[in-house]
Amino acid sequence: MHFKFVRSRFFSRHVVELLMGALILEILASPLADAHPHAGLVLGIAVLAMVLTGIRYVANAAIVRRTVIPLAVVWMVTRIIEAFADRSKPYANLSPIVGLAFSCAILWAIFARFRTPSHNSRGVISQAFISYLVIATAYSQVYWILNRFVDHAFNQAIPYTQNGTLLYFSMVTLTSVGYGGIVPVDPYVRNVAALESMSGIFFVAVVVARLVSAHTPRFAARTLAHEANSHKRDRDNDGGYTGAVTVTVLSSD
Repeated sequence: MHFKFVRSRFFSRHVVELLMGALILEILASPLADAHPHAGLVLGIAVLAMVLTGIRYVANAAIVRRTVIPLAVVWMVTRIIEAFADRSKPYANLSPIVGLAFSCAILWAIFARFRTPSHNSRGVISQAFISYLVIATAYSQVYWILNRFVDHAFNQAIPYTQNGTLLYFSMVTLTSVGYGGIVPVDPYVRNVAALESMSGIFFVAVVVARLVSAHTPRFAARTLAHEANSHKRDRDNDGGYTGAVTVTVLSSD
């Protein structure tokens, strides 16, 4: 049944939208996953299945096969341990660390496709939005590591079990909104937050440039075709269409 759905026309046409929806659902449900680890595990498995099924449509297939999938398996093992083990144990908190490597591998696979010229604006926007969500997730995992090993990383104590809080801080930092509810205090964390804010601005500029380049070849081709037709009409009007004009004048008489 699953394979029939994956091979269906509906899935192939809307797989990118489904992938974006799965990532958005994971972000919105992150507080639930923090409060109930078992529910978070179920959600993680569902999102991971959707990511592995749809990522090949927006990313480099070779990198997905060689790097993303193996890291996904390791990340799922750490999520299972996190859901059932004692969170006070160090081995039960490896999920954000492995998740950072997993997120970076997904970004690597997506950015590898950026080198390929694309004339599909819908595909460019989809790649950009998915990348934006993954970037925010990757930085939140960096903040989790810093919050875990650096004293007084933020202006308030954030328990290591609240990944959703760090994801919220990452998203408002990436978009340069910075509401100020959570403020980095440690200088290293401040530098990471500043780097994330710069990354968000730079990423938007890259996406705009890629959208322009997606339309430029078609616009240039249309311009050249129009100029070629104009030159052809000019040459034909110099002598090629004299008889046609005469016939037109006679018929009008």
